[in-house]
This record gives sequence, structure tokens and C-alpha cells, in this order.
Amino acid sequence: MRKLKFHIRYNVALFIIIGLLASSCQSYFLDVEPQQSISDQSVIVDAATAETALLGVYDKLQSGNYYGGDGYQAAAYLAGGDNLWVGTLNYYATFITHTYRSDNTLLNSVWYSIFTVVNGANNVIDKVEKLESKSITEAQRKQFSGEAYVLRSLAYFDLARAWGNVPIVLKPTTAPNDFDGVKQSSKEQVYRQVLEDLTKAEGLLPATTDRNRITLKTVYAFKARVHLYLAEYDKAEEYASKLISDSNYELISWSSFVNSKNSKESVFELAYSTSDKSSHYGAWSSDGYRNQFCPGPSLYNLLQDPATGGDRKILIKNISTSAILNYYVQLLYWRSTGDNPTYIFRIAEQYLIRAEARTKKATPDLTGALADLNAVKTRAKVPAFASTDKSLIEKAIEDERRAEFALEPHRWFDLVRTGRAGTVLGVTDSKKYIFPIPFNDLAADKDLVQNEGY
Repeated sequence: MRKLKFHIRYNVALFIIIGLLASSCQSYFLDVEPQQSISDQSVIVDAATAETALLGVYDKLQSGNYYGGDGYQAAAYLAGGDNLWVGTLNYYATFITHTYRSDNTLLNSVWYSIFTVVNGANNVIDKVEKLESKSITEAQRKQFSGEAYVLRSLAYFDLARAWGNVPIVLKPTTAPNDFDGVKQSSKEQVYRQVLEDLTKAEGLLPATTDRNRITLKTVYAFKARVHLYLAEYDKAEEYASKLISDSNYELISWSSFVNSKNSKESVFELAYSTSDKSSHYGAWSSDGYRNQFCPGPSLYNLLQDPATGGDRKILIKNISTSAILNYYVQLLYWRSTGDNPTYIFRIAEQYLIRAEARTKKATPDLTGALADLNAVKTRAKVPAFASTDKSLIEKAIEDERRAEFALEPHRWFDLVRTGRAGTVLGVTDSKKYIFPIPFNDLAADKDLVQNEGY
């Protein structure tokens, strides 16, 4: 991890200098111009500086290479088989063909971006715990620490499902050799650490409803997802049920959802503004410009079919011509001003998590699974599904996830976790189900070992 830690530390120092010399991009969460990437011990001295550092971690989460619309999301969109590469940067195309290598530019940028979230969260957790009571209230200490634990757990969850075997570092990195000797942990070990962090956060966070900041309800949504990935179906059902029964969340109409921010559909979304823009609109092809990727014809046809897409047809339009084929434009992130939100957790996912968990748990509840599945279908105005065949219900849930999250980065990871990537996408080499560790880090860190097959 030598190269990684040097990179993080270098960026912290660089952003401090930049923050002193010029105004940086404003965070949506702050009214002042924050030094978003500062996580040094000298900065966190009281509640105000602790919150500024915490909001800096949110800002890293929002970066274009992570959840800002390109980078991590682009890799998942293209690997999932439903989107097309239509740009000029060849390293995007490797995700469609599953021929990515350790020198892939996108993977290198994403790896660094996610680990900056880890390091920023580690700094908040470490420093906030040490603050004297005269400089921070216990309620603030709990809330800031709880949010940081969840941010760290989200970063490690995404690292694990993308790269499988990654080093777990739980203290802030301040020097290149701070964690020499730290080996990679397995994917399941990383998921267990994610749950450990979430359990800590569960005891710290308030049970309020805030769609732009992490609360106890965010933890419930996240735990439901992690337990599903670990095939712990009773737990997945338990945590999804906490949100489904909460009147603050609701399956609203698709037209309302697409045209709203912070709606009752949303459990946790990242907010952007016209001065702090996301990369969604610019990374996807739009009416006036074909950028790096766009929806593919099979996805367009799926959503246009009344039996499968229903009201979700509004998500994609076709502006192809005889001269320009396969010109599909997504309409979930339609705001050309760049203030499109990123949806991290929403209530439809909780219904489909519970549906899958009820189908796959030791004592299946197929009636309950169908009720959850059909709640999502009914909202989309597609015909309800009826069957008593467990395998057919599982396939119907898989298909519904594809349509429901057509423009969100779930499909690739869903097919990998269920062992269906080979059948559905023709990716028969299971070594390609996780990405290669970036070459530069391997060269700089003797403790890192490349994933098998690269």
C-alpha cells in the first residue's frame, strides 16, 4: 500500500495548498467554501472542523470517479451488458468485452478515489474520538463518528465487490510506510468488516429521516444489501422490512421520481448543485453529444415493452437516425445544469431485496416474495407476476432488478453475486468477475498480490 498511501497523503497536502490559494468547488452541504480534502490532525480541533472534515469525505464520495456518474459507475454500467461504449477512450470498451487489465486508466483512478474516502473517514473516526468534551457535544461526536463509519463501510463494500481481495486499513494514513505488512483480506472478510462498521454506526446514529446525510435508516438499507450479498437472507429481510414499514418511504410514480429530488422514494442520495456538478449528464450521451457511453438497444426495448418496462419507458429515448445508429439517450440524469442526484439507496431496492430474501431463505415465503415483487411492478404499471415455482420467481426478481435499476450500477454486481454472469453475459472466465489490482500499486507495494488471472 506504499504507493496508495503516498498518493493519498500527497493529495491531502496538495488540496491544503490549493484551498489556501484559491476557492475550491463548493460542497452542496456547506454555505462556506470548505477545504474538502483536509483530514489532518491539526484541522479537526472542534465540532465545526470535525463536520467540515466529514463533509469533505462526502465530497470525495461524490467525485466523478466514484459516485459522481463516471468512474466506478461507468465500469459497472458497461460490464453489466446493457450499455454501449460510444466514445473515444478505449479503456472504457474493455468493460464491455471483459478484457480489462491492471494498467486500465479508469480502474486506476477509481481505486484511488475510493481509498481517499477510506482515508478521509479514518481520519474523522480517529480524530473525533479524541476531541475533548468541551469542544464537541456527545450527540455531535456520535453522529459524526457514525456517519464516518458508514462512509468507510460503503467504500470497502464497493472495493470488495469490484476487486474482491483488498487490504483493510482502519487508521488514517499519514506516511507512505504506515501500514507496511498489511496483506489483502478476502471479499467475505471485507464484507464482515463492513458489517462491523455498520453495527457500530447503528448504535451511534439518530433515527431521523435525512435523504442527503447518513442516519440510522441509511444503515438499515445498507445492512439489507450486505446481508443479501452474503446470502444471509433472514437478516436481509429483517433490515429491508424496517424501511418498508416506515411511512417516510414510498414507491412514488416514476414521473414524480425522475423529476424530483429528495422524494419519498429515496433513502439516501448524493446531492449536487449547479456550482458542484455531478458527471452524470456529461458522461452519458445526450441530445447534443455522444459521450463515452449510452444505453443499448436491448435495454431500450426492455423498457419500451409495456409488459416489462411500463412507466419506466421514460428513462430512455431513441434519437437514432440512418446516419447515426444506436443513439439512445438516458433521461434519469436529465438536468444539463449538472445537479442530478446519485441514488445510493432507495425504497424499491428494499422491496426487491426482501423479495429475493423471502424466496431464497431456508423456509421460503413465496407469497410474501410475490407481494414485494408485484409492489414494484404495480408502481411501474406492468402486469403482476404469478407463479408458485421458486426458480421462476427468482428469475422474475432478477429481471425486475434489471428494469428497475436500468440506469443505476446494480446489474453487473447482481449477476456476479448470483453466479449468473456466465449464463447471461457469456463471461465464462470467473476470474473476470473481479477487476485487476492497478499495476502502479503492485509495483510500489510488495504486500499487494494481483488477483488470479491477471
